[in-house]
Amino acid sequence: MIKKTFVFLVFLAIGIALFVSILVETGFEAIADSLIKFSLVNFIFLLLVSLVNFGLFTWRWGMIIKLHLKKENVKGPSFFRLFLHRMSAYAVSYLTPTATSGGEPVRIFFLQEDKIDTKTAVSTIVIDKVFEYTALILFIFSGVLVAIIEGSIFSGKVEIMLGGGLILFGSLIFWFYYSTIKHIGFFSSVFRFFHLNKIKRLKRFEEGIIKIEKKIAHFYINHIPSFIFMMFLSFLMVFFMVFEHYIIAFFMGVKLTFFQSFLSATIPGISYMLPIPGALGALETSHAGIFALLGVSINVFVFVLIMRLRDLVFILIGLAHASGHGIGMIIKSFKNGKT
Repeated sequence: MIKKTFVFLVFLAIGIALFVSILVETGFEAIADSLIKFSLVNFIFLLLVSLVNFGLFTWRWGMIIKLHLKKENVKGPSFFRLFLHRMSAYAVSYLTPTATSGGEPVRIFFLQEDKIDTKTAVSTIVIDKVFEYTALILFIFSGVLVAIIEGSIFSGKVEIMLGGGLILFGSLIFWFYYSTIKHIGFFSSVFRFFHLNKIKRLKRFEEGIIKIEKKIAHFYINHIPSFIFMMFLSFLMVFFMVFEHYIIAFFMGVKLTFFQSFLSATIPGISYMLPIPGALGALETSHAGIFALLGVSINVFVFVLIMRLRDLVFILIGLAHASGHGIGMIIKSFKNGKT
């Protein structure tokens, strides 16, 4: 625990240093001028586009829940309630060191409050996240592939690093689908591979994981048309992310091509894997790097700041919803993010 806290503090210090460095380099006058030019109307338009995309994320999750509960003839939570649940999870994820998954315990908590059993709740969230990762990895992979073919953006070392990372994550996604459909079990196979099932204290976790995996396998095998539609939705959500990056740059007076918007929307997302809340500093640096490689002249600090202001609105909505269910739940999720 002490080592993990130390690592977290080191990464946080690095993130703050990067953030301050870009802030100083950009200059307060340039930041203020760019923000004024962006205007409140443009920000509201961006916010509406992001809310529509967030609604698509919620719709997909809602469909997964309904398909899980169909057999039990139980009505799941309303779309609006799920929307707020997801907002709360987003808020916690953003504020914890694990931005891509730190808020998932929050979603489980809310589904339990909605009288959905834990195994079903976990199953829906795992499926939902895999949809998200599958679409994102395929998009990043295609973007990096195009960049490599063009041969004018990344250096050889960067191409190898990106290619290696994508192959690793792509292989994990493939193994998830294959092991699930073949009833091997993704998580239980990891348990067996590392011989964790031989540890007595972890043995009971394996039994619970196997039950969850059966629910996941049932979903994929028995709902193929729904799977195809939800995968289409997942790709659509990534397109929305690309469009968000395009309109931010457009309102800042910079017209990005689809390829530039695509790469700036996907590759910097890798920075969220660092154990830094909100990828502070890392997100700004990664955007600065990708825009420099693409030859795009833009105020990077303001570009990312606008996204963070958008995120702040989401965070406030999410925390307002979560506050009605106790601050203890937030603290618990934050601790889970550190462990």
